[in-house]
Amino acid sequence: MEAIMKLNNEAKVGFIITLSFTIFILLVALLAKINVSRSGYELGIYFGFLNDLNVGAPVNIAGGIKIGQVTAIRQTGEKTEVVVWIDNKYRLIKDTKFAIFTKGIIGSKYINVFVPPSVNIEDFLNDGDRVHGIDPPSFDQMMLIFQGFMQDQSGGELLAEIFKNSKQFIENLNTISRENKGDIRQTVLVTKSSVFLFSQQMRLFMDELNKFTGNMSNLSEKNKQDVTIIIKNMSEISSNLNTIIGRLEQGRGSLGKLMNDEEIYYNIKDASKSAKDLFDNLKEDPSKLFFKQKQ
Repeated sequence: MEAIMKLNNEAKVGFIITLSFTIFILLVALLAKINVSRSGYELGIYFGFLNDLNVGAPVNIAGGIKIGQVTAIRQTGEKTEVVVWIDNKYRLIKDTKFAIFTKGIIGSKYINVFVPPSVNIEDFLNDGDRVHGIDPPSFDQMMLIFQGFMQDQSGGELLAEIFKNSKQFIENLNTISRENKGDIRQTVLVTKSSVFLFSQQMRLFMDELNKFTGNMSNLSEKNKQDVTIIIKNMSEISSNLNTIIGRLEQGRGSLGKLMNDEEIYYNIKDASKSAKDLFDNLKEDPSKLFFKQKQ
């Protein structure tokens, strides 16, 4: 009887422990599901190369602010789709770029988000949208490119050729330097003196410019009223000249008639010529003024 009761107690304890553990697992799963599903949205990102990206990897903006995480990785036809959950606090425009980055040199992988400047800030990504990501460069791909660059040469042969060419280049540079040492030194000295002279001239020019600016400032402050009066007088003179010119063009006044009436001009010209002839005759024979010539 005691053995049966002891067995029942152990069974009860085992049942309670199992039930508690099951409830704990269910709560953790439920909380995780709620954490992923609440106040967020999912995006599908297509990549051609994942570079060891795993589920649970963070989604960071600007390389440091976590805004979500990777919830699933699946193959859709010929495309590899990475499903990410993004917190609703972070709305991403449709021009946003996604790329797989590495923390440090050999650290864990994460998805980095680039948000470019955009004029249309109301066109956001929504739940269920699909976008194409930027594939990360792989070391193997870089080695393939490097091998294509080397063609049929081995790595050792290529490095030996590079070192040989570098050595030859340094020797040629030293030869040029030795042969033209004097010319180079003279060129450096001439350049240095020219730069110094130019800097001195620029300094003098700037000093004169500062003085001129100061004088103009003083002139405008001290003689501001005088300059205003002069400008006003010049404006009045210009107005009067315009009035006079207008009257002359209309033929008003003696000078206006003279300028516009050709008959008056020719009469004055003939009278001037007759007067000149009279004075020339009197100069030659003044007696003509008092005595009349006999016919």
